[in-house]
Amino acid sequence: MRVPPAQHGPGERVCDTVPAHCTEVAMRCFARCAALSLLVVGSVLAGEAAEPPAYELVEVSDSVVMAFNSNGSNIACVALDKGLLFVDASLSTRVAGRFRRDMEARFGRPSLALLLTHAHLDHILGMGAFADLPVYAAEAGRPRWEQVLAIEWDERKIAGLAAVFPTFPDELPSAKLRMPTEWFEDGLELGGGRVVVRRTGGHTADSSSVVLAGERVVIAGDAVQARRRPYFGEPDTDMPVWIETLKAWQRMAPIEVCPGHGPVIDGAELAVMRSWFEAVSQAVAELKAGGATLDEVIASDALPAGYWPEESTVPGWWPYCVKRLYDAT
Repeated sequence: MRVPPAQHGPGERVCDTVPAHCTEVAMRCFARCAALSLLVVGSVLAGEAAEPPAYELVEVSDSVVMAFNSNGSNIACVALDKGLLFVDASLSTRVAGRFRRDMEARFGRPSLALLLTHAHLDHILGMGAFADLPVYAAEAGRPRWEQVLAIEWDERKIAGLAAVFPTFPDELPSAKLRMPTEWFEDGLELGGGRVVVRRTGGHTADSSSVVLAGERVVIAGDAVQARRRPYFGEPDTDMPVWIETLKAWQRMAPIEVCPGHGPVIDGAELAVMRSWFEAVSQAVAELKAGGATLDEVIASDALPAGYWPEESTVPGWWPYCVKRLYDAT
């Protein structure tokens, strides 16, 4: 099964594997500013998909609201003078659609555009809720977009994603993926320069973020994965670039950061995260220089303790993250 109504161009190919990405989401409800809780409820009839999990609306600033969401990525809304800019679409068309309607009612303005921070499925699968809008994305992500749109979803691939995102089988039938319509190289400005979009790289080559300097708000995408083990195992993950991005945001303090996953955090928590990235990079480099094999590094107690809550199990994708650092050293 192919995700409808995917648009395909010359040179696209069927992907035999699903891109690895985020896993178990262990998030705590987090009241922030004048946060409003929105519980997604509904009866489940035989043969129908379960309703998406609850999400929480968080007022980050006068013009920025984030849906703190456990069904894929968070979604952010920026209220501009002429309408609304949405950032990321989560894993669920239903969740994204509900959030869009909420924001249109809240601000009394039409939706203008969708910006996708990178082409990982947990950020883009719900983009069908914005089918009538232009979609912005970094040109560096075009190959990943082509790969994702070319996936033929058989039972094996669906089961593989369901192991990471339990609601994925329910969300796939309503997904309507399409190529972005507005590509940018390094960045762009929207809302008369009030909103600055930059391709920062780091997490992936196409990873992008939104900065509202006047409000000291950053919508970070997966450059910030708050209070959870971060994923950095893609072939195009660039840890030095990632660290420099976090440093630049720290210099904006005081700051409010909307992460790709997890609750809104401040500059102090961002600094802890950046320090951990530096420490784990150094530890892997020193172990490798001392002759340790990759398996020995993965199992080593010399790796720094995480900044995230204690986990019952280590996710299966973690070795790929350590390998990315090991290979890059």
